[in-house]
Amino acid sequence: MSVSQIDELCQDWLRKNYDEKVASEYTTYSLVIRTCNSPELNEALEDLKKELRSSFGPKQSFGNTDYHEARRRLGLPDKRASVPDAFFRAFMKK
Repeated sequence: MSVSQIDELCQDWLRKNYDEKVASEYTTYSLVIRTCNSPELNEALEDLKKELRSSFGPKQSFGNTDYHEARRRLGLPDKRASVPDAFFRAFMKK
């Protein structure tokens, strides 16, 4: 998983389980430099870490986890863009 995917995953989880205010406080360094975080964000990140441990186990990390699998296990919607069926139907009928 790339750094930007980790950040997006964390922010989406925070939005889903907390709110936009807490999610907007998250930065790329929030997981590693906790002294700059608000107490609310630190609490939310602790909950995220617990959720990750229970979903993936102790031997799995962001580095060896598939982004889409992580989203699925955390109950987040898949962000892959799908092509609507209407698009295919429009081009199949000539």
